[in-house]
Amino acid sequence: MASFLKWYRVYSHTYPIRTNLVQTGLLFGLGDLMAQSAVEKRKPDEIDWLRTVRYASIGCAVGPTLTMWYKTLDRLGTKNTIPIVAKKILVDQMIASPIINGAVMIMSRVFSGDKWPQIQNKLEDNYVKVMLTSYLIWPAVQTFNFTIVPQQYRVLTVQIVSLAWNTYLSFMSVGGEKSKQS
Repeated sequence: MASFLKWYRVYSHTYPIRTNLVQTGLLFGLGDLMAQSAVEKRKPDEIDWLRTVRYASIGCAVGPTLTMWYKTLDRLGTKNTIPIVAKKILVDQMIASPIINGAVMIMSRVFSGDKWPQIQNKLEDNYVKVMLTSYLIWPAVQTFNFTIVPQQYRVLTVQIVSLAWNTYLSFMSVGGEKSKQS
């Protein structure tokens, strides 16, 4: 395990975008598998593997985006003072969170073959709920992330928490509670 962590530290520092692409893709895919098995209660032979691959591909797009986003946020300052951390959290939650959550929800439905009216209905049904839930979780996570976690590990930290978040987001992207009823 120690050799893996050493390898990860070197690789994530040398190739941050590649590292975050792979780890985020894997964790998004795992989040979808968890949504299908634990939340939607699908049996192993009922798992929609294509949906999992689609969701993992979305993660591959999100990972590099987050890498660049955290570097952009560091332009607000790198010291761990309350004003700088508060600015980063506010900017992150007001700009990145609505865009990324909406984009993930839209991309998952586009990749599933839904047409815009179907996608729009799912967004109208679930987007506000997703964002309200996001605002309950992510400011605390980002406070930890911006005050304690070194820059090169911030995407990984977010993706570890995102394992649960991606499970929720995958479930909400397919329709949330309405998908369980149909």
